[in-house]
Amino acid sequence: MDAASEKNIPVSKKYQENVDYLNQQLGVPDSFDIVLREMSIGGKKVAIYSVNGMVNSNVVSYVLNALIDLERSELVVNALDKLVKGRIVDLQVSEVQTMDKVLYFILSGPMAIFVEGQSQAIIVDVRAYPGRQPAEPDIERVTRGSRDGFTETLVFNTALLRRRLRDPQLRMKLVQVGSRSKTDVCLAYIEDITNPDMVKEILQGVQAIKIDGIPMAEKSVEEFILGSKFWNPYPRVRYTERPDVAAIHLLEGHVLIMVDTSPSIIIAPATFWSHVQHAEEYRQEPIVGAYLRWVRFIGIFISV
Repeated sequence: MDAASEKNIPVSKKYQENVDYLNQQLGVPDSFDIVLREMSIGGKKVAIYSVNGMVNSNVVSYVLNALIDLERSELVVNALDKLVKGRIVDLQVSEVQTMDKVLYFILSGPMAIFVEGQSQAIIVDVRAYPGRQPAEPDIERVTRGSRDGFTETLVFNTALLRRRLRDPQLRMKLVQVGSRSKTDVCLAYIEDITNPDMVKEILQGVQAIKIDGIPMAEKSVEEFILGSKFWNPYPRVRYTERPDVAAIHLLEGHVLIMVDTSPSIIIAPATFWSHVQHAEEYRQEPIVGAYLRWVRFIGIFISV
C-alpha cells in the first residue's frame, strides 16, 4: 500500500479492525503513555484512546461518566449520536472518517472514541498541555505597560491576540508542518488590511516545507521560507514575545507566523527600521519617544 492510500484509510465499521490498526500505529502496549480504555456500552464495544499527560483528568472523568450513563440507559441504537448530541454538550466534539486524522488528533491531545458499528470516530477536545502562564519576556521588558507575553502553547498565543484585537477580520490559518512531527504553524493577519498576495506567498512557503520535523520551531520555518542568503547580514523578519507589539504590527498590515512550542513570534515582512523600535517608546510622550528613537538612530550611525 502506498503512502497516499495509507493516509486515506477510512474508519471501519468493524471495531476490531480499528483497534488493531491503531495499536500497531501507536505501539500499544509498548508505548506506556498511550492509554487505551475498552468498555461495553448498550451492548456495543467502545474503545477510547488518549495520551497520558496531555489530557485533563477531570474532563476525562466527565466523559467517562457520560458513557456510564449511556450504559445504564441501555441505549442500543444510535449510541454515538446520543453521546455527542445529548451528553457531551459543553466540550468541543467532532466526527472524523479517516484514520490519518484520528492519529493526528490523538497525538495532539484530544481523546478519540470508537463505537462498534460506526464508520466515524468521535474526537473530544480534553487537552491540557503542560506549560507556563503568560509572563513578561525577559528581553523586551518595559517600565510601563502590559506584563504578559507569549508562551510555548499556540492556543494561548492566539487568545492573547484575540484579546487585543476583537476584529472579525482577524484570520488565523493553521498549517501542519513536518511529516513526522505534525507541528502546528499559525498564520495571523487582518484580511482587509494585509496584502492578500503577500499572505498567499507566505502560506505557500509554509505549505511547501518538506521535512520530518521542526524541533527548532520558528527559526527552521524562517530558513525554509526565506532561504539562506550569506551576502545579506541583516535579519529579514522580526521576532517578538510581546502580544502588544504583535498586535500593532497586525494593524500595520504585517503577517504573524506562530509555531507551536515556541514563544517567539515571526513578524513578516520586516525592514531595517523595524528592528530599531521598542515598545517603551509607545509608553512615553510623543516628543520623548521621538527623542529616544533618534538617540538610538544616532548611536547606530556612530557605531557603523
